[in-house]
Amino acid sequence: MRKIPALFATLTLAGLGALVPTTSAQAASAACDNAWNGAASGWLYAYKNIHCSGGVLGRDASNDENWGDGRGELRYVANQASSLVRKGTSGMAVKVYDGTNYTGASACLAKSELYVSDLTDDHLVGGGPGSGRITANDTISSHKWVWESACGGAFLR
Repeated sequence: MRKIPALFATLTLAGLGALVPTTSAQAASAACDNAWNGAASGWLYAYKNIHCSGGVLGRDASNDENWGDGRGELRYVANQASSLVRKGTSGMAVKVYDGTNYTGASACLAKSELYVSDLTDDHLVGGGPGSGRITANDTISSHKWVWESACGGAFLR
């Protein structure tokens, strides 16, 4: 007789597991999935907030040596990006830098990565003596499309 109540309890718990709301990580992933699905092919998008929210700061299909100037597609948005979406078609990665003119610490968004939903978890590396690793959040000032061999093993995840 005890087997039936135990079986019923197990089935009830399994059913409740299917009804549990998604976690914040799943919701964040869904927001960036939606952003990637809505993005135009061949473009890099920069977002103000983590999880591809807070509005699009800008987008660019080519290189931009200075996100802080009024030229190019990413204008007056240096040091503001907290998430990125890459919908490239060239098979290239996007290398981001903390300095203008492709200088300073850097890391790449690989061709296999669709987006980085939270740049607070990622780091840029290099950039000269004593620079080490710095957070990628709110530090990007330029980017260019490169082959992954030019990334030096530094990738955003």
